[in-house]
Amino acid sequence: MKILKFLLLSTTLFLCSCVGSDLTSLPNTIEEAKNDKLLIHIYRPSQRIVTINNSEYYLEDAFTTFKFNSKKDLTINKNFFAFIVKLKNLKTGEKMLTEDDHYQFINYYSDTGGIHDSNVSIDYDDINLREKLDTISMGFRNHLKQETIIKFTKIK
Repeated sequence: MKILKFLLLSTTLFLCSCVGSDLTSLPNTIEEAKNDKLLIHIYRPSQRIVTINNSEYYLEDAFTTFKFNSKKDLTINKNFFAFIVKLKNLKTGEKMLTEDDHYQFINYYSDTGGIHDSNVSIDYDDINLREKLDTISMGFRNHLKQETIIKFTKIK
């Protein structure tokens, strides 16, 4: 019985390690999106520095982008796009938020906000929105829960 459980567990772990290995991720920068021909639009924030929890961040990049179907299938998936905001901690230079910072201190004004490869993002399944999104709002809260709303405006 123990051998059977071991074999089942080993097989499950092996199969799980193989699943998802062909999944693509979103571009991390505007340049990466441009080079891969995935860039849709670039956005300019109403201010560049925000406080998240107790740290100040510089809003480096803000853009909408497609992604590929997979690493092997480099066809652009035009049924999905994302709005990406690249942040940089002004004190440490780090470009990654903790899960606590993400959940407690960022208001996406969307049900599909999250972190992709250490960038803040909002995912969109309605492809018709991609040309209509002239402004996108996102709130950043400090440790006192005071929110600063940043409006990202599409650069024409």
